[in-house]
Formats: sequence, C-alpha cells, structure tokens
Amino acid sequence: MSDKLLVEESHALPLVHFQVVLPTGSLEDPLGQEGLTRLSARLMRRGTRQRSTQQIEELIDSLGAELGIETSPGFVRFSGSTIKRSLEPLLALLGEMLSEPSFPERELAQLKRESVAALVELTDSDPSLVSTHFRRALYRGHPYGRTSLGTRGTLEGITLDHVVGRYRDGFARTARTVGFAGDITPSEAQGLVQKYLASPRGATAARQKPPEPNMPRGRHLRIVDKPERTQTQIQIGRLGTHPRDADHVPLVVGNAVFGGAFTARLMRAVRSERGWSYGASSRLAIDRVREAWNMWTFPAAADAAPCIALQLELMQRWVEAGITEEELAFAKSFLIKSHAFAVDTADKRLEQAVEVSLYDLPGDYFSDYTKHVEAVTTAQVNQALAARLSPADLVLSVVATESDIGAALKALPGLTSSEVVAFDADAS
Repeated sequence: MSDKLLVEESHALPLVHFQVVLPTGSLEDPLGQEGLTRLSARLMRRGTRQRSTQQIEELIDSLGAELGIETSPGFVRFSGSTIKRSLEPLLALLGEMLSEPSFPERELAQLKRESVAALVELTDSDPSLVSTHFRRALYRGHPYGRTSLGTRGTLEGITLDHVVGRYRDGFARTARTVGFAGDITPSEAQGLVQKYLASPRGATAARQKPPEPNMPRGRHLRIVDKPERTQTQIQIGRLGTHPRDADHVPLVVGNAVFGGAFTARLMRAVRSERGWSYGASSRLAIDRVREAWNMWTFPAAADAAPCIALQLELMQRWVEAGITEEELAFAKSFLIKSHAFAVDTADKRLEQAVEVSLYDLPGDYFSDYTKHVEAVTTAQVNQALAARLSPADLVLSVVATESDIGAALKALPGLTSSEVVAFDADAS
C-alpha cells in the first residue's frame, strides 16, 4: 500500500486526475551530475520490460489520456488525467513504468539531446533566464540554487549506470503519495493503488531534508548579459518565510498590499503612474524550507535602472512604515474572495492536499486559510515586514545587454557586489 492516499471526489464529469509523487528529487543529484534525477524519471517513460517507447506512446494516445513527469528539488511527480473508463489501463501502464523500467540506452542518448535542446530553449526565454539566475544568486551554495535540468557538461557525464543506480537507490525505495481527483470514490482509488501503484516492499518515507538556506548579506547584482535587449527582465528579492512560521500569513497579507494584486502599490507606481512596465508584481513562494519573496518587472532597457531604484525605494517605505488599516482591510478582502478560485475544482483541492504533504505544511494551511487571513492584524503585518524583509539584503537579477545599461545598473544605491554572466553559459 502507498504511504499516503488522497482523494477529492467530484462526479460532475466522468474525468479523473491523478498524481503519484515520489519524495526524492533533484537536490539528491550528486555534485557534477545535475540533471540525473530528471533524466532517470523521464527514461522510465521510454520503455518497460513489456513495452517499447513507441508502444507506450501509442497506448497513451489510444486512451485519450495525458501523462506528464515533473522533477523538482524535493520530489518527482507522475501526473495525468483521463476519462474514467480509461483510468485502469492507464494506471496499469504507469505501474509498469514505476516498477519495471527497462532503461534503453538509445533512449538515454535521445533524452540527453532533448535536455540540451531544452537548455538552449531556456536561453531564448528572458523570463526563465531571470528566474533561473535569481535563484542561483539567492541560493548560492544551496541545493535550491542548482538546476533540475542540469548543464551540457553534467548531462554529458551521466551514464546508464548512474541512471540505474539513481532508480535503485532512490525511486525504487521510497514510499509514494498517490492522489486522485474527479469521478472516483475512495474505495475505488484504494483498490487501484493496491493493484497497480503500491509502494515497493520495504519502502521508506524518509527523504533528505534540504538544509536551511542563509540569506546573503548586502545587495548583490547579477547581470545576465544578452545581446540586443531593448526590454529587460528584473527580479529582486530575498528569503521569506516557511508556512509554519508564526508570521507567515501576516507576510502573505502584507505582500498583497505591496505587489500581490493589480491595484497594489507596486503596480500603481510602476505601471499606472509611470508606464515603465506592463506588469509589476511580488510573490511569496513556499517549499519545504524558507522560499523566496521577490518582485518582478520588465521595463524597457532605458527605464531599467530608474525602475529598480523606484522599486527599492518603495520596498524601503513599505518595510519601514508598514501598511495602513485601510490597506489591511483591502488585502484581507482580496485574499479571502480570491481563495474561492483556488478550491473550485477537485484537481485544485487535490493539489493543495499534496502540497500539505510535500512541503510539511500545517494541516489546516489551506482548509482554514480564510480564517487565518481574517485573524491578521496591522501590527502583525508590520512586525513581519520588519523582521523578514530587510531592504539592505537583496539579490537583484537582471537580463539585459550589459554594454548598454551595465554602468547604470552598477551605480544603483547600496550595492555590495555585482557580477556579469553570459546568458548562454549552460548551453554552450
């Protein structure tokens, strides 16, 4: 039987969504073998003892189903959806992938080529680049700063023996969390898991816990140098909170005031009043350890330096002066009303239940979310801002053409250090 079974029933349509989550992720990739977990997971779909890659894909297509694989620092997730009558043959196939992968070597070579192509594709996406380099700078020396995709160099060094070893020592020995949402009952789900998806005998739920990250002191600028950029991508931020921290929900409420809504301070100042960036927002992420708080804008190159200066000024004012009672009331109303869209379908509710398990969240994090928000006071928000979001300690990641605006960026106030990295360093 699996370590955990989660079911969210909804019989409005004959559709079933499912997830099978293995609590082992890319943070367990050995140094110099970044990309190993992702390659291993994807290779499990490329052949089993009973089926070839082509046969697997033909079966999925014939069922009218979807089946995807996601690799993150802390887990590997197999997920998909199908009409109910096709669910059992699809889960039978997934059970083969999980327990009887054949790991064809020719498919490993193909997956490596596809991964290198994905690296090249990433360099074409400025939003992806700025996010990747923001995390590398923020989590320097921490597993969360490493890429699940790997680099050209690490991918080339991964062999079939490495993949088989990663599967044997990681995937095949971990208990699973299995979730279903849609037209299925708990008893039906339990029967299907026992028949096709049961955890291996002797499986353990134990997993490597990421170390707590340390926030770099000072303001650190990373310019991702890309030629001929007339528009920039900018992420600025620092470590935030974990949902088990007492001041987490107050910080969520405070963020809604600053950059979590269309009418928030950041959007008004950057877009509405100055027209520097079509979008301007901030968010507070969650994971198993403290994740990032960051703000994101994408102004024209000529406006990048003044836009960043304004953002730093707005953040300073927000943290030092706090929010008002009127802003608190707005943020609470916005968060409580918009929460309805986070729980309006069974698959969204399933996703929340899985996140509670994956990220070690309080059991009532989502179920009592609106109650927690309603209980927040202005004093709690302002205390959380002052305690968590020092404007003196920030990471600034900017995708731009360094020769055009590098001097202006390096002249921003309060910088402790700056560095320039090539946009295509990983793909070269």
